Amino acid sequence: MLQELLNEFKNHEAQYPEFDMDTMVLEHYQLKPGLYLRLNEDGSMDELYVAKKSSLPENDLLVEWFKKADFFSSMIEMNKSVDPKKQIHSNNLFSLFCKHDTFLQEGAVYPKLREHIERYFNALLVTKDKESAGILAAAGYEPLQPEAVQASKKRFLSSLEAVAERIKQNNIKDNCYIKLFLHAGEEAYAYESGRYLLPKIFNSNSYNVTVDGQVLGLSNTNMGMNAKKPYLEHKTAAFKVPYRITTKEAVLLRKLFLWLNGQTREGKFLYAGYIPVGDHAPELFAVASEVNVRKPVSYLHFDRGMDLTADDYDFLPSFNDRMDRPINFENYLDAPKYQGGRLDKLSAVEAHINENLYAFQLVRNYDVERVKATDKLPQALADQIMLSREALRAWLRKGDTLPIKSCIDKVTMRVILARLQNLEYVPALGHALNVRFSLLNYFLEEENDMGDTIRVAYENLKEKVLKTKEPVSCQSGTEFYLAVGQLLRYYFSLSQAQMLHYDVLWRGIAAAKELKDIKEEYRKHFQKYAHAIDINDSRFNKMLSVASSYAPESQEFIDLDALFYGFAANNIIEPLLPKQGGALK
Repeated sequence: MLQELLNEFKNHEAQYPEFDMDTMVLEHYQLKPGLYLRLNEDGSMDELYVAKKSSLPENDLLVEWFKKADFFSSMIEMNKSVDPKKQIHSNNLFSLFCKHDTFLQEGAVYPKLREHIERYFNALLVTKDKESAGILAAAGYEPLQPEAVQASKKRFLSSLEAVAERIKQNNIKDNCYIKLFLHAGEEAYAYESGRYLLPKIFNSNSYNVTVDGQVLGLSNTNMGMNAKKPYLEHKTAAFKVPYRITTKEAVLLRKLFLWLNGQTREGKFLYAGYIPVGDHAPELFAVASEVNVRKPVSYLHFDRGMDLTADDYDFLPSFNDRMDRPINFENYLDAPKYQGGRLDKLSAVEAHINENLYAFQLVRNYDVERVKATDKLPQALADQIMLSREALRAWLRKGDTLPIKSCIDKVTMRVILARLQNLEYVPALGHALNVRFSLLNYFLEEENDMGDTIRVAYENLKEKVLKTKEPVSCQSGTEFYLAVGQLLRYYFSLSQAQMLHYDVLWRGIAAAKELKDIKEEYRKHFQKYAHAIDINDSRFNKMLSVASSYAPESQEFIDLDALFYGFAANNIIEPLLPKQGGALK
């Protein structure tokens, strides 16, 4: 994976020479919250305070300078700090980073700060081991001159009181960074950054080998291999590590992940996207809606923890957000405010399914290790998300329909059953049914349109109840379940409860094993609300007659689709008005 991504990163630079690697990274580089101060030769300071979620001005020379200096001064990770006690977090003689509490306590410079600074600059003068010395020597680095290190240390030490005043003026109280920089050129910062990076860029120099004068090692980027993770080491093979790359490639790979870490759209960080293979657009990284030409791409999903890691990677030989065959999300139930229609992009289909079938709970739980129940996410729905998300992501993010096609019937029905346990409004059930019927029609195109079949039966039932004068009876199983759904909805409308809980419906229906259980369920509710029903209500009497007269000759399956359709569709018995404080809307 890493080698393929690195090849595309280098290929992009070849296609767009105006974007060298550092320019690409800096274009998306994000400054962490903190106080940034540039110490000038004349004793003055230039200041930039970055607050959480702050928006920095574009094309600002000072902001751009700080981005470059910060980029070239940042550690790879805490375990690879210059300071042995990890109190100073920068990497060269031009910069000094520490947390607020390390710099200032009780309104004054922390007494131990000077000790930390002395230790940090002493560490800069020491090469840790022979391997590091050899790597730096091979790259043409001469040892740091003590005079230069002492001069930098002296400037930082002399500025501490003035910096403390700046911290207090900005009223910085949280544990954000205080970052000090000497006013030096970009080339000097980049050079000293290399002095830090090259010996530390690999996971461990103990894995390094030299081939034809080049040092090859295990990349530290997106790769964790240490004494705490011995299972990652190859125990029986001739080589212990998964792969090795050159020092130059390791530096480029770090820059690639820094660049990926800065990817945003509309001010929000991206957690997934696509890198085209071969010919690139000026923006190498794309979201699904931006891939409008069928092409091979690499799909990536990130975990934004302490460091950015790619926790999902897939090569897609032919991907396009635009679908070869669109889906028509039809409003089979005439559900209010249902925004269906013809959708021909996977990204739009994903958003529609996420909203109307999963109540906005699917996409946000694609990648969590364990979906946890909340007030808005019952455990039953959390379980269904765990069971269905990989098949849906394979289709909606990678274009592979095979996993979801084989289980679309079970997935959509089980999600709807789970939704009933926390259903706030009846129309939400109608929206979910519309999605189910539309997906069944899309994937099982050789069969009848279930939603349309039930809709026709509903219209026939409506005409029978409203217009037929003679006694009525049930003509089919679909009509029976529609009538049961209509009756249950009518009974619910008679409730005096301030808030209705539809899990009552779910428990009775989900436990039903055969027809008699369904009949017992609606009869139970009839007995509960009979006192509120007008004995001369012709609509109710006809609907009850349809439900009561159904007696099939043989056992048949329970048609939950027709029953839920009857419950969620406009009520034929009596138009339902919103109840004060109730949820039947």
